[in-house]
Amino acid sequence: MTSNVPFETACKRFEEDLVLYYYGETSETERRPIEQHLSGCQSCQRFVDDLRRLLPQMAKSEEFPPSFWDAYYDETVAKLAKQRERKYWWRDLLTPMRVWMLPAFGTVAIAVLAVGLVLSKGNLPSFTDTSPKNFPLETLSDAKQLEFFESMDMLESLSKLEEQDDQKPEPNQSSNLRFVAANA
Repeated sequence: MTSNVPFETACKRFEEDLVLYYYGETSETERRPIEQHLSGCQSCQRFVDDLRRLLPQMAKSEEFPPSFWDAYYDETVAKLAKQRERKYWWRDLLTPMRVWMLPAFGTVAIAVLAVGLVLSKGNLPSFTDTSPKNFPLETLSDAKQLEFFESMDMLESLSKLEEQDDQKPEPNQSSNLRFVAANA
């Protein structure tokens, strides 16, 4: 029926152009160099001959009667209906609940919000009050005064550090006294 003759290969540079030439999809300017190459290249001529011989055979399809296509259509529709039923079987279970599901979930959400507000009623001011507790309210009204009091706190801390340094005896103080007494 079909022979197992190996197909001829075309020149790599012209292979794609030869397929387009076979289908008639080349312009006149592209067709001239291809025809010139075909007149001188035996392998490209055999490649085009193979295309002319084999492609029409591949394009042939068996004709089916209309009854086949009707049965095919009915079978496809039946398979799609079965698949749809299997895929969404759970929707049939939820259909009666759809009517009351949205109001029920809304009611539950409002109830949870109300219970949350009632239980956190004692702690609500702690969320809204963001003012620092260690400054008097008079200082919070002016940013310059706030900076002044912060710098005063820093100076107070520095004076405490100086007091701590004054209380510690210096380790080299006794050796300095001996050095001064020896030189005198």
